[in-house]
Amino acid sequence: MPSEKTYRIHINNHPHEIGPAPLPAAQVARMAGVPLDNVVIELETPAGLKEVALEETLAAADGLSFLVTRQFIMGGAA
Repeated sequence: MPSEKTYRIHINNHPHEIGPAPLPAAQVARMAGVPLDNVVIELETPAGLKEVALEETLAAADGLSFLVTRQFIMGGAA
């Protein structure tokens, strides 16, 4: 049985291996550990960072690099 093709992507400078299936942006957020209701996903492109909507799906490819952050941070009293 042939091995499944894998791709190396980076999320917040951490490498991840993914399979050949299309890559939902929501999966990128989950891999980064950021709640879906509070996430900003940006894809690094030659022209700079491009925001990716949570509903989008990207083709799997080597070298994709994402910056995943929280839209807002809730602080508590010290």
